[in-house]
Amino acid sequence: MTKPAIRCAAAVSLALLLAASAAAAQPADGGNAAYYVSADATEAGNGTRARPFRTLAEAELASATGDTIYLLAADRALDGAVVLKPSQRLLGLGPDGTVATDPDLRVAITNTTPPPGGVIVTLAARSEVAGLHFLDLGNHAISGARADYTGSHIHHITVSGNAAAHIEDERGLVYAISLAAESGMREEVRIEDSRFMDGEDLGAIRVFHSGNSRGRYLFQRNAFANLGGRAYFVRTQHTSRADTIILDSKAQNIGRGDRNSDSIIPYLMGQSEQVMLVRNYRFSNPNQEGNQSNTGIEAFMFGAPRPDQPNWCTGCRLTLKILDSVLEHAVTDPIQFSNSGRNSVLAYEIRNTRIIGGTPRQGGGGISLNLQRGPDSGGRTTLLVENTDVIGTDGYGFALNDRGGGPHDLIVDLGGGVLGSRGHNRFVDNGKGPLRVAGRRVTARHNWWGGGMPAAYGPDDRVAPEAEVLTEPVLTEDPR
Repeated sequence: MTKPAIRCAAAVSLALLLAASAAAAQPADGGNAAYYVSADATEAGNGTRARPFRTLAEAELASATGDTIYLLAADRALDGAVVLKPSQRLLGLGPDGTVATDPDLRVAITNTTPPPGGVIVTLAARSEVAGLHFLDLGNHAISGARADYTGSHIHHITVSGNAAAHIEDERGLVYAISLAAESGMREEVRIEDSRFMDGEDLGAIRVFHSGNSRGRYLFQRNAFANLGGRAYFVRTQHTSRADTIILDSKAQNIGRGDRNSDSIIPYLMGQSEQVMLVRNYRFSNPNQEGNQSNTGIEAFMFGAPRPDQPNWCTGCRLTLKILDSVLEHAVTDPIQFSNSGRNSVLAYEIRNTRIIGGTPRQGGGGISLNLQRGPDSGGRTTLLVENTDVIGTDGYGFALNDRGGGPHDLIVDLGGGVLGSRGHNRFVDNGKGPLRVAGRRVTARHNWWGGGMPAAYGPDDRVAPEAEVLTEPVLTEDPR
């Protein structure tokens, strides 16, 4: 596929996802019946509001497709689980009888069944879950595993804490929401207006597509704080594809327990494909949580030197756009991209974004672009940066690292290049210098370097007069 065709396909994909998500803005129909559940109810309840059921199991047994299950506030958390039927709604009610959108009024729910049990809500097609506060997870709060969760809408929930005994992924984490598909289409899936917080072994939202499955997701207005795991973790494998839009979200202190928990990561394996848009994302790590691999945003192509060679990227495709965002005080590289695997086609775009502080310890830059060390990597990477600030990191403003792999087609346009960047970036007060490059051409015209001409450094961290960095003309006034 030619470069214009790739860009066009990515733009069309994002536009379709936005349109579909807007069209799906109304909740699922409530069905013909409503059932009520309260942890304070007596055993003689019949599911009415006056005599609610005491357990979710009773409501699950009594309800049918399209019905609504309401949870009422109680003096203690409701303990149990429910497997929803298609088009059912599970809603926590506030004192006024409406869905508890106020975080302080959300109905508490947990599941103390020992692992490997303990999932609280299992989704079905067109599920709606809202108004709940999930506590002390031993397993997922909400799961889409082995279920068709297409059209599901999760909103106005809170998740806090993990149980001492819980299921564990490869990093010892339990994710609050886990959505997985091996085949078919999962579309118009939305998670909105929700909070995830305060769990050293707790991650937030994980999506895993494998086989030939497809998924389209809208995540917006969510907040994450003091977690061991990632905020948004989207992984694709085999020939699957995921299209994800992340809007108006914020994350703070991600990576507790000295973990590598990049707050947003598109993670690709096999011949899979992702298109991801991140807009108005606010990331900060004032507590400096996480280890030296714990970036703010990372794109990861699975490959060498990892041992699982059958799942290495061999033709992965990723389009990632980061717009109108702020990343502050990352414990390592704030934004990092890599081309691991073979024959990957990667298109990155950063616009109108501010990167402030950070201690880059992987690629070495506020923005780091790493060409892998594996032989015959092949493929193509493009990076466009425009109207973006990289200020006050301990490393370089931008770092390009060629780690000795095979031939790879690369275009870096920080201004005035063939990708159309108009520049107007600011690379200021970065501890090691504005740029480190590695024998590749970088176009960086029409930028502000603090009032002078920028020095380009080589892989040995020494000024490299021979570096092919095209910076002139430079801006003579600060563009902000």
